[in-house]
Amino acid sequence: MTLVELQQVWKTYKTGKIEYDALRGVDFTLQEGEFTALVGPSGSGKTTMLNIIGGLDRATKGTVLFEGEDVTKWSATRLSVMRLEKIGFIFQSYNLVPVLSARENIELSLILRHWHADEARKRADELLEAVEIADMANKRPDEMSGGEQQRIAVARAIADRPALVLADEPTANLDTATGNALLTIMEKLNRDEGVTFLFSTHDPRVVERAKRIATIEDGIVLKDKVVAHHKL
Repeated sequence: MTLVELQQVWKTYKTGKIEYDALRGVDFTLQEGEFTALVGPSGSGKTTMLNIIGGLDRATKGTVLFEGEDVTKWSATRLSVMRLEKIGFIFQSYNLVPVLSARENIELSLILRHWHADEARKRADELLEAVEIADMANKRPDEMSGGEQQRIAVARAIADRPALVLADEPTANLDTATGNALLTIMEKLNRDEGVTFLFSTHDPRVVERAKRIATIEDGIVLKDKVVAHHKL
């Protein structure tokens, strides 16, 4: 099933009298269950493209389809509901609530989605096991390493079984071993839970694991290829 489709999407930013085209007529399709890397140098349009797919920003022109519906016509409220119900976000800055424990950070994301507290606790504990840090359940972010915080961010992103997880440079602040361990976890979630992942990255570790690689430069998707499945 086609999950996302961009048709001739442009994004123009204006600063005073200066205009800058971050995306220039992008055509892109994402299928359910993919594990895709969007690669390109800084300023190429990767993050802008993820933000438009995730409803965090709007295209200047063009069509954005999510599960077959044209979201460019949606209100801000309806886009907010889509983000809450359909999309998980992973950022390189983690964005955890500092006063909450690892478990509570995951629970909060579920309670906001109207889960019962007991079910939210059960799901949080399942995910702490899945990302291999069950022993960190009661620790706050300032008591965890960067890699541990990012594992919590991954668990939180997939907690309500979203249709799509958008990961913006998720390994940028992690050392090699930690980054590889996190990617292995995300591969497993993709395989076992069917979670669709779209990464923006210039990290060769992510590119090496991706099953599909799309290359963007100067706001244009230049290459798009499916690569051999990697052994997990």
